[in-house]
Amino acid sequence: MKTYGIICEYNPFHNGHIYQIEETRKHGADHIVAIMSGNYVQRGDVAIVDKFKRAQIAVNHGVDLVVELPVTYSLASAEMFARAGIMMLGALGCVDGISFGSECADVSLLKTAADAVTAAAAPEKIRPYLEQGMPYPQAIQQSVATECGPMAASVFDDPNNTLAVEYLRAIKTLGLENMDVFTVKRTGAAHDSDETTDRFASGSKLREMIENGEDISAFVPEDMAEVIKEYEEKEYLAYFDNLERELMYILRTVSPQFVADTPDIAQGLENRIVQIGRSALSLDHFFDMVGTKRYTQAKFRRTLLNMYIGIKKTDLRIPPAYGRVLAFNEKGAEILKAASEQKENKLAIPFGTSMKDFIEIKKPEIMRQIDLTGRSSDIYMLASREIRPCASDFTAKIEIQK
Repeated sequence: MKTYGIICEYNPFHNGHIYQIEETRKHGADHIVAIMSGNYVQRGDVAIVDKFKRAQIAVNHGVDLVVELPVTYSLASAEMFARAGIMMLGALGCVDGISFGSECADVSLLKTAADAVTAAAAPEKIRPYLEQGMPYPQAIQQSVATECGPMAASVFDDPNNTLAVEYLRAIKTLGLENMDVFTVKRTGAAHDSDETTDRFASGSKLREMIENGEDISAFVPEDMAEVIKEYEEKEYLAYFDNLERELMYILRTVSPQFVADTPDIAQGLENRIVQIGRSALSLDHFFDMVGTKRYTQAKFRRTLLNMYIGIKKTDLRIPPAYGRVLAFNEKGAEILKAASEQKENKLAIPFGTSMKDFIEIKKPEIMRQIDLTGRSSDIYMLASREIRPCASDFTAKIEIQK
């Protein structure tokens, strides 16, 4: 049994994801587990289709087990997102390798860049660049260029390379160096590209096409296209802008201290958010006024969603406390069985299909993450034009394929 992990969002699931799964199989994987963002994604957005349906489609197309990445980490920085995903793969105790997409497809260069980041990310080394107003990622890249040369720094020109570096750093930090690293070169449209090819389009392009009512069937599997059509007819497709009034309410009523307790807020940024939030007339107006060279719009979008859900800085001090299974097949059941038989795994956490089973464990860290997950899912049901029922985390039937 050779098991590989993929950390993903599948928002939506498309032909590029199928290509990665197929290439991972060719590399030798006979079992594949996906650690997938739930109803919220790292760019600071709601997933266009809910987590249960996306997980089902992933299992339809080659993934054997889908486990949810806790919302605290799906709405975190790239570093925390990657670290939590790797931690959950390590918690299974039976994952032999990780597969991820990258623009350079050069594991050796990515590892060099990962080591360079660790050396270059010291506060005293990046502070001069931050003081110049550079965004944190750009400051890191400039520090790497200074410390290790332009070749290592060039890796950070592409977003998937950057995330790959964070996976490699997490693998080393967590002592999982025995995990094989396999990277699939991105093919077709680049990340966030407006371009399409005969079979491939980026997730952002597909979301734009869906919102515009365009046909995406050439770029996604048939069942994904059918779900999009079904959800469109039911008005179940979720969009960030549908939460505008709720998020504007948050901006107009929170205190600076409340904002300061939110992840990734420092250096008085809470005062800027509160001041601008109370004068903004729309979310677009808020983003136009609050944006700076140093901070991306995605950061502020994550901040708003973290504030709405109630995620605090202290929540990111708690590692993933359990693994909620969203879908699996017979091979996925074999992965879960192998995980349950692992001994002396310092990263081990309980995995299962029922939230009630985790509640019965009665650990405070589990209860906190369950509370945030349930709250975030209830809020997510307001992000579609047709408001959907609460408590989906306790009532939804997960996909089990036999």
